[in-house]
Amino acid sequence: MNCIKGLALLMLLSMASGCATKSAKHPEPLNPILAAGIESQAWVSDEFDSYQNKKGYKAFAVSLGSQHTIVATGFADDKVSKKAAHMEALRMCVHYSQGTGRCVVVDQQDSKGTPGLTQQQIRDAPPELIAHRDIIEYNRYQKAQVSKAFVIAACSGQSFWVHSQNNKLQAEKKALAQCELNRHSSDPCCSLLVSE
Repeated sequence: MNCIKGLALLMLLSMASGCATKSAKHPEPLNPILAAGIESQAWVSDEFDSYQNKKGYKAFAVSLGSQHTIVATGFADDKVSKKAAHMEALRMCVHYSQGTGRCVVVDQQDSKGTPGLTQQQIRDAPPELIAHRDIIEYNRYQKAQVSKAFVIAACSGQSFWVHSQNNKLQAEKKALAQCELNRHSSDPCCSLLVSE
């Protein structure tokens, strides 16, 4: 039976990427690789459902193992651009696959709903901030009392900040410590973005 499933998946993989299938749970056209994974692997379906509930620009990537099954996924959400979502989904997929298979983006969706930011606020934010939530935090940081520091995780731009400290050095140390303690495991380090 697994051989038949493997052959069916292999046939789906060989189709042109423009072809798409629909599933009862996910009525939109899906990439054939993703559709096969959702149908045969419950955890893939759960991950895709979680991704579907997110907002902002988002992307979903998968890594295929030697049996043509999905061995890892990675997704990005709340991003300020399609490119940022694409790159973050690949980065997360590579992290979770731990070198097994090759990660490819199999779904991308445009922003739905408003994040509460204007295009000007997005343009004015430091380019390291790729998620709406981190730009919102940066805007809050700008209004906070000194001494303060704003730190980001190196790859994801995940933000951490403190304010109303005794001095700038203390603010920097506390924000960096907060980032080191709470950053996602896929991020190798934290860096200071700004302080005053």
